[in-house]
Amino acid sequence: MSASEFDPLLSSLSASAEWIGSALGSAALIQGGPSRLPSLALHPLMAGGKRIRPFLVRAACLAGGGDPARCMHPALAVEMLHTYSLIHDDLPCMDDDDLRRGLPTLHRLPEAGVAQAVLAGDRLLVEAFSEILLSPFPPALVASMLLRLARAAGACFLVGGQHMDMHPPEVPARRWIEEMIRGKTAALIRTSLELGAVCGGFAGEVLEEVSRLGDRLGFLFQLTDDILDACGNAGEMGKSVEKDSALGKANLVTVTGLDAARAEAALVAGEVAEGFAALPGTWGDVVMLARYLPSRRS
Repeated sequence: MSASEFDPLLSSLSASAEWIGSALGSAALIQGGPSRLPSLALHPLMAGGKRIRPFLVRAACLAGGGDPARCMHPALAVEMLHTYSLIHDDLPCMDDDDLRRGLPTLHRLPEAGVAQAVLAGDRLLVEAFSEILLSPFPPALVASMLLRLARAAGACFLVGGQHMDMHPPEVPARRWIEEMIRGKTAALIRTSLELGAVCGGFAGEVLEEVSRLGDRLGFLFQLTDDILDACGNAGEMGKSVEKDSALGKANLVTVTGLDAARAEAALVAGEVAEGFAALPGTWGDVVMLARYLPSRRS
């Protein structure tokens, strides 16, 4: 596809980012608390970025004909949870990064430091679940959304995947790398789609297929991110590049090589796009995102 064919997607991404940015600006997190943690948490939370996860919540809700206002709280929740994970991921004891979303990482700010960054991340994690509780749905449906988010954030997925990333085996097998990706990246991508789909009225087999395809989309997102880490630049990415190789970390690019990783990204993009196109509802934005990811530069 030509670059211009992605213009509708880029417009949707921009509109969604503005939508979630406005909501973040008035979230309860910003309003209260006796400490400086709300203002410190705002530094990474309001730093922009792709906002892919709230975009997916919104797109999945719209796919079922739902009102985006009904999925606002889940969209806020996934962005808060994702930002918490970035704050902690950037700490000296983890990836030790200086740059995120084109700005200094939170722990590098003179008014923050490591301890305050840890606590600001903790606060965002807790606030994410508070946001889900504000959703305008029956208690049983809210409880199911809470459970999906809690599982995605926990030891079997996000936290567990990050632990795997920090402690790779001497010779990582492909299966090990796929399991790591499924945890540290794909779980929250998948859950964003699930939460939006629930808000849009999907259930049963359709929701199960959204979940399966969400895992594959998350795999594709991480694969293209690893490709960019190998050949992108910090100006476009808004963060340090070539970090994985410098830290001796394993991913599919380091195992299979850049050309093979690019070829696989193209194949998975086609698979995911076709899968979402076959679902009931209007999934055009998600289809286009899958096709766009192999060509992205940030």
